[in-house]
Amino acid sequence: MARKFLLTDIAVKAAKPRDKVYRLKDGSGLFLVVSPAGGKWWEFRYYYQGKDQTLSIGRYQDELGRTQISLSDARQVHRAAQEQLEDGVNPAAAKKAAALEIKTAGLTFAEAAESYLEHREALAKAGKLKGKDDNGSKLRLHVLKHLGAMPVAEISPKQILDVLLRIHADGREATVEKLRSIIRGVYQHAILRLGLDITNPTLELRYIPELKKSRPKPFRYAETPEALGRVLQALEPGRDGTVTQRAAWMLPRVFVRPSELAGALWGEVDLKSALWRIGGVRMKAGGAHTVPLSKQVLQQFEELKELTGDGVFVFPSVRTKGKWSGRITPESLRKVLTDLGFGKESLDGTTAHGFRHCASTFLRELGYDPRFVELQLAHSEQSSVAARYNHAEFLTERREMMQAWSEYLDKLRAEADGDTEEAGADVEGELLPA
Repeated sequence: MARKFLLTDIAVKAAKPRDKVYRLKDGSGLFLVVSPAGGKWWEFRYYYQGKDQTLSIGRYQDELGRTQISLSDARQVHRAAQEQLEDGVNPAAAKKAAALEIKTAGLTFAEAAESYLEHREALAKAGKLKGKDDNGSKLRLHVLKHLGAMPVAEISPKQILDVLLRIHADGREATVEKLRSIIRGVYQHAILRLGLDITNPTLELRYIPELKKSRPKPFRYAETPEALGRVLQALEPGRDGTVTQRAAWMLPRVFVRPSELAGALWGEVDLKSALWRIGGVRMKAGGAHTVPLSKQVLQQFEELKELTGDGVFVFPSVRTKGKWSGRITPESLRKVLTDLGFGKESLDGTTAHGFRHCASTFLRELGYDPRFVELQLAHSEQSSVAARYNHAEFLTERREMMQAWSEYLDKLRAEADGDTEEAGADVEGELLPA
């Protein structure tokens, strides 16, 4: 049975605006919609999978009254949409997908990345992202120069892998892992936010042996008492030197992390009780930490009090900016060791962080209870040894251990210096716990 049309060209042209939007039916779901402002457009209303759907066909006229989509044109589009329905295709969804395909066909990786970064910036302003976002700088530095001009839909997993392998070859394993996450985020954004019907190529890069992070190298440390003695001997002149040299001299005797010593505050130091109480906010594990001060270390703090006690920081610096503004940096402690000949290329000595390993190893060899050592190292509360003990416990035992440790270091330094009289001043067994 032939379809019966209800509208004519004259009726369409003569349709006048009313107070509210109204529709003129042409039959089988095709309507001319007329707005109060006089606008006219075509739409097809239909059911798809039991739900009301609307396909916008387009405007009848433009602002100058020129015909854009005539009644005949609208009927042709309507007929094609009905055929899609008969084939089980949703006409509105198909139109949207086709428009999106045209829009994104030439979308480059750089354009997708820009949209991704803008989205993250909006999330940050809304308080939904925390911390420093360096995704943009990493993309510009490592990725865009290689992939930026390429259509995002045409980039293969191998092309991304080549970029990551190039960075991995430079020894930047942590950067590789971060970039893989960022590129994955760009593709997720392109798929979920921009509507690209593509597969995320980074999914193929999850189990690439060449990209696996190698086991982190342990901090280099003095593996023998004699080697440690040579480092102490080199540091000794700094006992009366600059604040940075004094901090480096103190580091092996308190064996806190370099960042914890570099950021020491006078408000944390109790000279009367000979205790240095570091707030949890400055500790890696998050809990407050107490460092008993040996007589040698206490004397150094007292001397520093005369030099820097009118300020906030124990080891101030006028040159540092940013996070370390107003105080020395952990890197400055490492530089002291490098300048003394114990840098990365040295086969002897220790790193600034390596003093902690020295203390952990040698104190156990001297017979001290591992609980005391672990607590004094301020290892994570989840460690198997320290988990049952609070960092304020065993303070008496740890105070004795720290005093004995300073005397042990003095002995090693004297032996390295050839001062046999000072080196032999300790009573045998005095360093062992009672």
